[in-house]
Amino acid sequence: MEQIEQRIDKSPEYSQILTDVQQCYFNQRTTLVGPSVTSAINDLAAKHVRDHCTLMRSGCAFIIHVCEDEYRLFFNFFSKPTPLLDSMLESMCNQLYDILRPLIIHISHLETLAELCSIMKVEMMEEHVQHSLTELAAFEAVCSQMLEDVQERLVYRSHIYIRNDILGYNPAPGDVAYPEKLEMMESISESLKQGQTQGQSSRSGSGSSSSSASSSSQEVAQINSTTAETSIKEQPSIMTPLRINTNLTPKESVGSYMPMSPADLHGMWYPTVRRTLVCLSKLYRCIDKTTFQGLSQEALSMCIHSLLAASEAIMKRKNLMDCYLFLVKHLLILREQIAPFQVEFAVKETVLDFSKIKDAAVGLYQHKYKLLAFNSSNALLQFLLEGTPHVTEHFVDSKKDVDNQLKKTCEEFIHHVTEKMVGNLQSFLSKVDVILKMNDDDGAHNVSLRKQPFAGPEKLHDIVTETYKKVKNIVPLVERSMSLYLSNKDTEFILFKPIKTNIQQTFQNLSEVCDKHYTEEDRQIIAYPTIEQINLLLSK
Repeated sequence: MEQIEQRIDKSPEYSQILTDVQQCYFNQRTTLVGPSVTSAINDLAAKHVRDHCTLMRSGCAFIIHVCEDEYRLFFNFFSKPTPLLDSMLESMCNQLYDILRPLIIHISHLETLAELCSIMKVEMMEEHVQHSLTELAAFEAVCSQMLEDVQERLVYRSHIYIRNDILGYNPAPGDVAYPEKLEMMESISESLKQGQTQGQSSRSGSGSSSSSASSSSQEVAQINSTTAETSIKEQPSIMTPLRINTNLTPKESVGSYMPMSPADLHGMWYPTVRRTLVCLSKLYRCIDKTTFQGLSQEALSMCIHSLLAASEAIMKRKNLMDCYLFLVKHLLILREQIAPFQVEFAVKETVLDFSKIKDAAVGLYQHKYKLLAFNSSNALLQFLLEGTPHVTEHFVDSKKDVDNQLKKTCEEFIHHVTEKMVGNLQSFLSKVDVILKMNDDDGAHNVSLRKQPFAGPEKLHDIVTETYKKVKNIVPLVERSMSLYLSNKDTEFILFKPIKTNIQQTFQNLSEVCDKHYTEEDRQIIAYPTIEQINLLLSK
């Protein structure tokens, strides 16, 4: 063989002889090894009929060994490579592909598909193929094809999962049992702390605490911790505090560590939030970024819709405050958990705008007598020009959708709590503004504010007293609810600060009205609290 290979450049006959010998060699090897490879693959398929991942791992490992052995054996007889070697090895690899592909296209579980992707991308392509590119070239081609098949199936099943299990999720009564669920977890947490202080070992205490989180939630933490090397160093821990930035206080968005708070236990997340994050975490490592962006946009959008539906259910069974805090809590979780993904969540959508066709059709009907006109006013020509659908492009950014929905919910919460505490007083001040504006517009007929039926000192005293009692009674309830849902002092402070400012501003406006439009005797009857008293009340 060596003598023939040295002479192939001298005569075409030597080249033909070498080709014939190699062809004979491969025919014999295929006859000898082919049935054994087929039998071994069939045995693996029968042995791991219910375990697709083990079958994939074992089958690929077997084929890799076959390719490496055949490659080394070939170069024991020949010194120069030939495409016939890759052709023979690819035919053997295709036997594994023929067994696996029918199984792949019938797999429904995202976990299985994601693990198959990981096996092929990491264990096979990176750990084996990259170190033996020449020997495993045939295996690489077949493995790449299998990987594409798994990814295609994964994307398809993800669309169905997002539509059915996230958007179409029908919550059980326990899923929307807020704040009872959080109160229960808080009670359990307090019991564990008391047990630890009474002498329980730290080992048993941490074991009991960790059991509170669900396995799927722990999977979110584990997957997110390995999404990208560059982001892990900057990513907050899965148990770090929730952060808020609604532009209400631009320079304030801070947090402090709150270990194992009831609101941060992953098992207490709303099911669609947990499913969305687990789904995205699995997809991130398995598919290309462009496809991931489209799926993540769809998943986050559907998750927001499911949260809004759940918040409406909570509002019906409890109140608006729990509804808003439920939304704030889970939108904060979403925003924090999608931060490590190193992709843009904006997707460009292209649509056809047919809005002008109707007007063009009406114009064609009204000017049908001009259908045969041989000038620029021809009705048919105008219809074709004016009725052409226009292509419009716009970007959909799901990350911004989360931020916008979070900001909107926080603003609605702030407005609701403010209205609940000082709404009557604000209504009174609005009427005062109307009277004062009338006086400014018609200076000759000034109307005395204190003589108005709604603004008498005794009437105003009742309003002020009622408002003060509401502030005194409701502020502790609001702080308790925020602590239960958010479990982070800095976040609670940021969210409560605008409420506090609104209350202070309302009583400040009342003080200015009373000082300007009421007598000293009237002010004593009204007995409105000073700003210092309000600040003291709110600081408690």
